[in-house]
Amino acid sequence: MKKILLTIILTFQIGIIVAQKNQSELIIGTWRFEKECDLRTDKEKSEFVNVAIDPIETENGTGYSDRTFKENGEFEFYYNSDHTNIGTYRIENDKLIIERRLSKEIAKNRKEAVDLHLKRKLMIKKKDGFYYFKPLGLDLKSVSDNRIEFGTEKHYTIWKRIK
Repeated sequence: MKKILLTIILTFQIGIIVAQKNQSELIIGTWRFEKECDLRTDKEKSEFVNVAIDPIETENGTGYSDRTFKENGEFEFYYNSDHTNIGTYRIENDKLIIERRLSKEIAKNRKEAVDLHLKRKLMIKKKDGFYYFKPLGLDLKSVSDNRIEFGTEKHYTIWKRIK
């Protein structure tokens, strides 16, 4: 009985690891916002979202950054030539975990702000010498070769592969 139970548990865990690896492989590439779906209101919004709080101009015109996920676990969110976010990502339990990294130059120029963020535990300094913001977890609804959906069953955004 114990052997059967252990075999079932081991098989289940191997399945989870394989599924996460497949998601990690499928997510590699560059993605652009396509639309937002809100099934709670039976609306599909294909217009781009206007953010009310100090929006960042995007070259792609969507109001969302183009998101590039690399094989080495790094990402780049490109808004425009003056504004990009970089950092690391990983997939855990159907969540995309994103950790934005502050460049050493910006950290040096904004030392007071960095110290304040460290004090409030909104940022940490890792062994690699970079400062990272608190991790952000995005629910992965589905991932395929040409499409990613972030969110829940009722409210999610759809992204299409552009590279």
